[in-house]
Amino acid sequence: MKIFMPFKIKDTGGTSTFAKKFKKGLEEKGHEVFFEFRKDYDILFVIIQCNPLYLFHAKLKKKRIIQRLDGVYYWSVAKWRYPLLNLAPKIIHKFFSDFTVYQSQYSKYCADKFLGKRKDEKYTIIYNGVDIDLFSPVGEKIENLRDNPDQKIFITVSKFRRKDQIIPIIEALKVYKNITSNFKLLIIGDFSREVTDIPEKFRQFTYLKFLGKIKNEYLPKYERMADVFLFTHLNPPCPNNIIEAMACGLPICGVTDGAMKEITTSGKNSLLIESDGDAFWKRRNYNCEKFAKNLDTIVKNKNFYSENSRRISEENFSLNEMVNNYLKLF
Repeated sequence: MKIFMPFKIKDTGGTSTFAKKFKKGLEEKGHEVFFEFRKDYDILFVIIQCNPLYLFHAKLKKKRIIQRLDGVYYWSVAKWRYPLLNLAPKIIHKFFSDFTVYQSQYSKYCADKFLGKRKDEKYTIIYNGVDIDLFSPVGEKIENLRDNPDQKIFITVSKFRRKDQIIPIIEALKVYKNITSNFKLLIIGDFSREVTDIPEKFRQFTYLKFLGKIKNEYLPKYERMADVFLFTHLNPPCPNNIIEAMACGLPICGVTDGAMKEITTSGKNSLLIESDGDAFWKRRNYNCEKFAKNLDTIVKNKNFYSENSRRISEENFSLNEMVNNYLKLF
């Protein structure tokens, strides 16, 4: 089977991470996935949107068009531009796609609300998968991250573009310092847009370590040394960084936003502070005191949460299972 995925791969970002894993997984099973146009494709696999010429070509040649949807744009993140940014995926969703794949139940909820519901039942939910051999608690580690043997290492990983991705974590750690100061937060990823100045602004905080961009295949070496993964993204549809952290056996301290309640199990491998409303129209306030208390609880029961994280990852989010689900669909 030959699958054309018109998508430009970037160094970082959840969608690029998915595309790389998708290509790797299908090619290991004998199929072909390519990002540049060729006439001999069997399926046009669209990640959100693509060049209209490809859509018309697929329709003319009676090729199947499958659209994968994750999140959408809304006022609190895109302001007045959000209807324009949703227009291209909405047109594909309504007029071109033969089948829709949603990243999560939450992704479907958002798409139904902002792009419109499908008129038929040609859709399914396929969660992101992770290479559970690469992202594993066992393997090479980055040594000497701790300043002393008892120091706790927290970690967060993202392509940081908004304040909700990092500021609530920093504010919660200010509260956590009242419990103990023997910790360090590793912040992996680049900073742009409204948070470009964050690394410089907070460089005097000695417990914050900004490590910049790191290739995805090197992440497990850091995550295996960490104790807890911290996450406060607004309405995440199916975050790869959470699934990868879980595969490395990391507990998750986060918020009940987006698909977090679908992916993690609060009280077993995560603790999530409650969030009110959907935050589509107004960015939410975070209860940093509760976040800090949850973090303390996880640290004191780390082995319990870690074992459940790895187990849930193996049972629900393996790359092999994701690829098999797509093959069944194709």
